[in-house]
Amino acid sequence: MEPVLVSFHAPVHDLDVVAQHVIRDGLPTHLREWQQQTGARELVYLATCQRVLWLVWGGEPGALDPGPGARRYEGEEAWTHLLAMSAGLESANLGDREIPGQLKDALTQARQVGVGGDEAQIAIEDVIREGQRLRSRLGLADGNVSVATVALKHLVEGLASGSTVALVGVGPMTQYLAERLPERGFKVMVANRTRSKAHDLADPLGLTTVDLAQLQHDPAGFDAIVSATAAPEPLFTLDAWQSLKRPMVRILDLALPPDSEPGLEQLPWVHRIDLNAFLAQTATARAQRAEAALKAEPYLVGAARRLRHRAQARAHKRHLASAQERLDAAWGALESEVKALEDSMAFLDESQREALKEILTRGRTLAFRALVQTHPKPSPNEEAANP
Repeated sequence: MEPVLVSFHAPVHDLDVVAQHVIRDGLPTHLREWQQQTGARELVYLATCQRVLWLVWGGEPGALDPGPGARRYEGEEAWTHLLAMSAGLESANLGDREIPGQLKDALTQARQVGVGGDEAQIAIEDVIREGQRLRSRLGLADGNVSVATVALKHLVEGLASGSTVALVGVGPMTQYLAERLPERGFKVMVANRTRSKAHDLADPLGLTTVDLAQLQHDPAGFDAIVSATAAPEPLFTLDAWQSLKRPMVRILDLALPPDSEPGLEQLPWVHRIDLNAFLAQTATARAQRAEAALKAEPYLVGAARRLRHRAQARAHKRHLASAQERLDAAWGALESEVKALEDSMAFLDESQREALKEILTRGRTLAFRALVQTHPKPSPNEEAANP
């Protein structure tokens, strides 16, 4: 069984469109509802800083009905998209290394809820392995370009050493910055809606924490705020800050949906940069992606076909095993019926009884042989239809 993908992602879609489909709170309930709506055997949902993606095995993926403009990928196109995404070729920042970890996290969530199973795990692990091979072929294996590294570069170039930075959130991006900003001479404090999680990030690194409510009320004392949470509503609002007058404060909003209201840009002392700015399509980035995509094309085609063939082979094996189980049960029932009739066949001599048993055994063998021949294993080059 092969996955069908339903996706909203930059730069195909605007980030505000993507943000409308980002689900954080109550995700387990949504996963179960999506599975029920589609009738999917398995389902995985991925949300990153620039995409949302449903991977649906079986059922009717169209029943998700996420709204107009969603991209749908099937067959070889689906495998190609997953592979390019895993290798960082679909990212605004070429070579983004965070996607494999995000795929694993999405799979873990789906399995914990009970909507993801063995096929989802095998398929995603297979995609990640092929993506790593593709990285090596393209010379991206050691790349570390990501939104977090771009944000780090912005802070280092835009602020004086010794500046005070508040990191809001405890995800991978803030973890990355918490580890690297102090090395560059910045004073770093951590805030989070759950104070204990802020301490979990800050304490091992020798950092201090700041109360998020205090920061939301007044950013006094901070030269920059970097926010990357999963909050469904903005944490930093114009209403809370509009009466304040402060030295210049930079807000690097890496969250989707945003953690800060765009209206904050009205304040003369706020310099706000959101995710759109970090994902902006520069001429250089476009040229790099075009060059990498051209170089990757033959590898993508070959790897996508391998991924698809292996998925079809797994589906064939499951289908054959299921058919064999049903056939075995049917023959077992027939043999039980014959055994129950033994008393009424008292007129048969021993040789006739043995002949009858041999006929049943031979019939079972021929039936299983016919089953295998009727459902041959697909060849690597065969474009089989989805089971």
